[in-house]
Formats: sequence, structure tokens, C-alpha cells
Amino acid sequence: MNEVATGDIELHWDVFVTPGIPVVISDLPPGTKQRMWSPISSTLISGKRDAVLVDAFITVEQAGALVDWVAASGKNLTTIYATHGHGDHFFGASTVLQRFPRARLVATPDVVKTMRQQASPQSLASFWNPRFPGQISDHLVLAEELTENVIDLEGHDLVVVPLGHTDTDNTTCLHVPSIGLVVAGDAAYNGVHLHLGESNPHTRREWIAALDTIEALHPRAVIRCWNSTLIASIRARSGVRRAPSNRNLGVAHQ
Repeated sequence: MNEVATGDIELHWDVFVTPGIPVVISDLPPGTKQRMWSPISSTLISGKRDAVLVDAFITVEQAGALVDWVAASGKNLTTIYATHGHGDHFFGASTVLQRFPRARLVATPDVVKTMRQQASPQSLASFWNPRFPGQISDHLVLAEELTENVIDLEGHDLVVVPLGHTDTDNTTCLHVPSIGLVVAGDAAYNGVHLHLGESNPHTRREWIAALDTIEALHPRAVIRCWNSTLIASIRARSGVRRAPSNRNLGVAHQ
């Protein structure tokens, strides 16, 4: 748990990393018996009473463990924020909302457009359900469109920062200036090969510019979503967080 006092209110942040899970695919690389979906993270930012969750995983099982963790914090979850529209960042939100029905799932209008495509019957049938059979909720929810780029948490601004193309179009990060925190979504990876399947030479330069945007915020801590299995297991055992250095942006502790 990390905290910074502002007036009479302390903001805290903590990170939940879900283990990697098997992916069902037929085109395995030579010598590979099983493809794994890498460990991914969700971040809880909390004040005295309320909390905001950033990203919400893929499967019902992952989201169930996540919501147990959120509930154990004792905070009132008001908001789930999706950094971008890939399904592994919001398919689990419906499970979280069952436990916290007064919370809102929110995202930028462009991200909601991508969510709508990802949650479409065609996308689920061709990509997500074959890879995770019987594991994705039958009752997916789409985010409400944010009308401004600020989420209030007990008087603190959580600022949505557009990043353009990183591993997909119209991605964002969430900046909390009062504690120097950036939740980077998929703009930053941690020991995992980048998802370049939606990129081209121009958008890869846009991704580099997105990292410059994050660096210009002068964060004290940057939280990456994607993590290698080794790093995730080490963190689970020891709680160690690595400090960021230039492009190697990661979960920092200060």
C-alpha cells in the first residue's frame, strides 16, 4: 500500500496482478506446448471512503478474485475506469459491478467505440471465446462515455490523458497529480513482448510519443498492465516494486 497525505485526506494506491492463464490456440510456435496470456494488473486508487479501480481483467474467475481484493480493502468502489477498449481490460467489469452495483464503468468516447467492437458477437465468436472457452461473462457491460477528462475522488483529480496509438488506437493513461501516479494501461509493458499486431511504422512512432507524454508528467510511480510471469511471481512473493528508468516504465515505489 502506498499513500500520500493531502490536507486531511490520504490517497492510496495498490496493484493486483492476476496470474497468467492458458490460451487455447492451434498455431503454437515450434517446441511450445501451451500458450499463456501474460499476467495483467489492475490498480485501486482510494481515499478515506471511496475508491476508483483502473481496468478489470478478462475472465469471470480473474474478476472474482479482483473484486474479493477490492472488497477486502473496505472501500466503496465508485468507478471503474478502462484505459482502452481491448477486452482484457473490461470484460471482467460486469463481475465487479455485481458486487458493487452503484459503481460506474467509464471510458472516453473513443474507447467505448472500441469496447463495442470487442464485445460484439462477431469478435467474441472469432477471437475471445475460442481462446478462453466458458470463461468470459455472458453479460458484458460497456462503459458510460466520459464527458470530461477528470474523475473526482474525494476532491482529488484523476486526469485522463489521451495517448493515441500504443498497442491499439485511442488509448489513455490515468494521471493522479496529487500523488505523482500514472496508471499506464497497455502503453507500457514489463518484460513481455509488445502487441504489435495492430501497429504499423507510423503508429509505432506514435507509441514512442506516448511514452514521451507519460515521461513529461514527471510521475513518481508508473504502473504497467502487462507483466512477465517471472516478474509477477517474484512480486507476489516479495512485494518488490521496480523503479522506472527512461523507457523501462514500471511500478515504482517512493
